[in-house]
Amino acid sequence: MTTAVATPPVVRRSPVGHALARQLRTAAVLALWFWAIVLVAVVIVSVSILRSSGSVDVSVVAYARQAATWFPFSQAVLLASLVRVHVAAGLTRRTFLRSTVVAAVATGLVHTVVMVAALTVERQVHAALGWGFEITERGLPGTGATVLPLLVEYGPGFVVANLAGLLVGTVYQRGGSWWGTLTLPLTVGPVLLTLGIWSGWFGPLPVGLWAQTSTTTHLVGAAVAAVLVTTAYALVARTAPVRTPR
Repeated sequence: MTTAVATPPVVRRSPVGHALARQLRTAAVLALWFWAIVLVAVVIVSVSILRSSGSVDVSVVAYARQAATWFPFSQAVLLASLVRVHVAAGLTRRTFLRSTVVAAVATGLVHTVVMVAALTVERQVHAALGWGFEITERGLPGTGATVLPLLVEYGPGFVVANLAGLLVGTVYQRGGSWWGTLTLPLTVGPVLLTLGIWSGWFGPLPVGLWAQTSTTTHLVGAAVAAVLVTTAYALVARTAPVRTPR
């Protein structure tokens, strides 16, 4: 007499989860290569400064901020162009929108954590070697910066840049090269505002709400920028062509 064995149900990943997993795997590989290159560059620059001045009293890692902003931004621009492949595989625009937004936010947060971790390790190395440690890039906390202020400073800019990259790529796909280029002040503008106004790049702010450079103001402003960029991306992506042009 045989005993029937119940077959456990197959757990199928949702379309959003399937698309998101592939996007995050690609982003993880690129992030590993990116930070490996940054590490090599930091070592080379630090050794050069050490040989010329005898000590390294400034943070070299802090200058990776621009690269950590615009490299993932360029990835997001390319990611937005994959909507045709996504739809051709039988998935929907809504699935693509949701997965790319989550991937953009997650990638920005990961780069934020790695950036702050690298700064923390660099500070400890400087302390062990008897060197000073000062972050000289404008708009960043100085010598006594702790982890939380650095997370607040880097995180919003990285996340907004990734979301803006999706918008830029979709506008180019929807409107072509002319409209994509002409609208860059609008599509990239939120990134520059997030990096510039709340980081002090443009000098003192006018008297009013934004004159208070508090953590709350910084986060609220970046959140508004992120929501606006995401909304614009969703609106444009819904009408972007998915057929390959002849």
